[in-house]
Amino acid sequence: MYGILIKMFFIAGCSFFSVASFANYPITISQGNTQVVIKQKPIKVVVYDLGVLDTLTALDIDVTAVAKGVFPEYLAHYNSPNKAIAGSLFKPDFEALKKIKPDLIIVGPRSRRALDKLTAIAPTIDLTLSSDDFVSNIKRNIILLGDVFEKQQQAKLLWNNLNNKINALQAKAMGKGPGLVLFTVKDMFIAHLPGDRFGMVYELLGIQSPNKINKPQLKDNDKSQTKVQKAKQAAVLTKDYMATKPNWLFILDRGLATGGQSNIEQALAKAPFIENSQAWQQKHVYYLNPTQWYVKTGGYTSVLNTVNELNTIW
Repeated sequence: MYGILIKMFFIAGCSFFSVASFANYPITISQGNTQVVIKQKPIKVVVYDLGVLDTLTALDIDVTAVAKGVFPEYLAHYNSPNKAIAGSLFKPDFEALKKIKPDLIIVGPRSRRALDKLTAIAPTIDLTLSSDDFVSNIKRNIILLGDVFEKQQQAKLLWNNLNNKINALQAKAMGKGPGLVLFTVKDMFIAHLPGDRFGMVYELLGIQSPNKINKPQLKDNDKSQTKVQKAKQAAVLTKDYMATKPNWLFILDRGLATGGQSNIEQALAKAPFIENSQAWQQKHVYYLNPTQWYVKTGGYTSVLNTVNELNTIW
């Protein structure tokens, strides 16, 4: 019986896939050194990545159970008591999974450590996005999910729509000058560059990043002070990056992202050079949606929202 062969290659943290289509099922996904076989269209699906859940919702695919999380309005129906909760993003509930008997489990960066254990329960695929190849990985996930759930045409339309808007935004970004991504942790601003956790913002928007400043190496006998030193080092580096005079600031507030209080005022009080910067004075500041970027990174709608907003602003 013919099927679809999907190859996913993981090289230096980046993932690529190719699809050779002959018929719908079975679908064989080569993932690392293993193969995941999906014998028929999955009906009972459990998702441990909210970015993937975002994309599945855009494809009009409902899932059986999700990880406990903070859902934006367009995913609010997953707060319903009718929706099963199968643990958290970090700790799957294996007993709940055995009762659900899923046809497919999908994991992401926070849940991928449980991949082997989850595979013993049901076919499990890892759709973690690489921060070094972000846009291509978004495409990969949209197209792959379209194949798995027989939504190929809809997936193609979604990707073409998003890609066209990304291209339009990147064309505008060429005249916006350099930018800087700032991530607040408690009362500190930490600069993120390409390759860092939220460094994919530069690639997505097409905005120029500062040149990387080499961090001083910690001595082996200073390991007991590592956390303190890292905090001080991050603050110093952020000031150095601000000294390069970025024309735009892109701020992600971790406090709001985790359902708590904003850390912006406290961080600004400790880093007056932010408010004194040219970008701040010219109001060239864009706040990345905290829940959509911190928790639902790379989801179709979350990315589309950011691209649409900046296309309007720029």
